[in-house]
Amino acid sequence: MDKHRLEMVLNEAHLILNELVGPPATSKGELRARIFQLLRLEDITRDLAEHQAGMLIPESTALWRILSYLRLFEGEEIGSQELNVVSGIQEHGRRVRELRVEYGFAIETIGKRYRLNSSDPDLARVEIWRFMNELRNEPISITDAWGKLFIKFPGQPITKEQLHYVRPGADLRRVRELRTDKGYRIMSRFTGRPDLKPTQYVLVDTDLLPESDRDIKESVQIVVLERDKFACRKTGCSWRPSDRVTGDPRQYIEIHHIRWHVHGGNNDAVNLATLCNVHHKEVHRDRIYEEAFPVWLSTQ
Repeated sequence: MDKHRLEMVLNEAHLILNELVGPPATSKGELRARIFQLLRLEDITRDLAEHQAGMLIPESTALWRILSYLRLFEGEEIGSQELNVVSGIQEHGRRVRELRVEYGFAIETIGKRYRLNSSDPDLARVEIWRFMNELRNEPISITDAWGKLFIKFPGQPITKEQLHYVRPGADLRRVRELRTDKGYRIMSRFTGRPDLKPTQYVLVDTDLLPESDRDIKESVQIVVLERDKFACRKTGCSWRPSDRVTGDPRQYIEIHHIRWHVHGGNNDAVNLATLCNVHHKEVHRDRIYEEAFPVWLSTQ
């Protein structure tokens, strides 16, 4: 905006403000005229915002103006009214969501304020979003669609919001079906991954669970995990999720049947024990049955 145009805009705003500070409207015609004046002030405000941003925010679309403004104040909380002015639109919330979900920017919502935690986008998050869009239009069952999502991104937390995006309104009990019917090693903060948020699930291993270990009620799992303090009971191990480090093959806790299912073992807590994934696989690989299990467990 050149200097002459800026002076004209400011003069117009001054005239409108002088009229608006007078007595309240006394007729519906006068009221509507003043509403139109207020709308014109909104237009002027957007023009002035664009002028003030100048060289710092040269982008022309609302989406990228919002991103540029957040980048200018990375790590600081920005109010929604600021983004209204900068973007020139009232629907800034939807644009923020696009930046977060579709473009992978770590924008945190704090009440009616936003904070950009990093100027660099999370490309892995973008890849998840693109794959979710493919699944959304694929004519397959809910469990098959969600199973594909977990298999595509093992070790990556998948949120309830993402699952519902792929299949809107679907019952989250389908996640349990993936675990109990098909053997997906999907965990939550209540089933061996207390580091996760309540709204997150993660496929910790692409190998399927043995059929005997699939159908344990979550309520029983919680009892066993709490009883065994979320740790591997193998002597000399005692690994727990809080010990997780990159490169260590121990990455999660599983629940093992002391007396195997095929030998008549039930899903009662007394027949269950927590083991890290490494020792759980060892028990099955070496066929350590009920009689030998206590000795194996106590041997370092």
